[in-house]
Amino acid sequence: MFAAGRGYDQIRNSICYPNLNVKICATHAGITVGEDGATHQMLEDISLMRTLPNMTVISPSDDMQTKWVIKEISKINGPVYVRLARLATPVIYEENQKFEMGKAIQIGEGTDGTVFATGVMVSEAIKAKEELKQQNINIRVVDIHTIKPIDKEMIVKCAKETKKLVSIEDHNIIGGLGSAICEVLAEEYPKKIERMGIKDVFGKSGKAEALMEYFGLTKKHIIEKFQNS
Repeated sequence: MFAAGRGYDQIRNSICYPNLNVKICATHAGITVGEDGATHQMLEDISLMRTLPNMTVISPSDDMQTKWVIKEISKINGPVYVRLARLATPVIYEENQKFEMGKAIQIGEGTDGTVFATGVMVSEAIKAKEELKQQNINIRVVDIHTIKPIDKEMIVKCAKETKKLVSIEDHNIIGGLGSAICEVLAEEYPKKIERMGIKDVFGKSGKAEALMEYFGLTKKHIIEKFQNS
């Protein structure tokens, strides 16, 4: 909230405009901040940061990916915004996992659907994928850790290869991951996508897990998207 929100004009005019080599690693993003409530739950930061020229935007999904991101951004000459959560998340990747800036990671080969996820939502999408498999619904999860520049090739590939597209993010559905994907689809391969996220409202105070349930951002809600299709 304070890094991307309160500091926005400084980031815009004093970092991105002169294209300075500044890294912003902002923690406590999204509703999973929990009890601190709406004033501290930043749901607009991806939107704000990805519209700034020269800015790279990254949202890692687990600790292994975060370690890689911090090392990798030190090699980039220019502004970078790294979005980090407060909530503890499951380990997804092994130490030898290969990551590449700007390249999304496809998990699974299912053709019934694709869930594009970022940050804390990647682990929920993987849980949903595993449960859906037991129901003979085979989907793939795409971890979009680099939101800008976004992996257009992966988005178009999944749009062509899978029946249903869903995006999920701990962020306002306006201007975030879902919007970025919609922009790619509109220009490259028009196809319907359902965006899961915060529906243009402020957050609430409560336990992180309870808020994820309230705002419809759990594996159960992802599963329902494919059961009802």
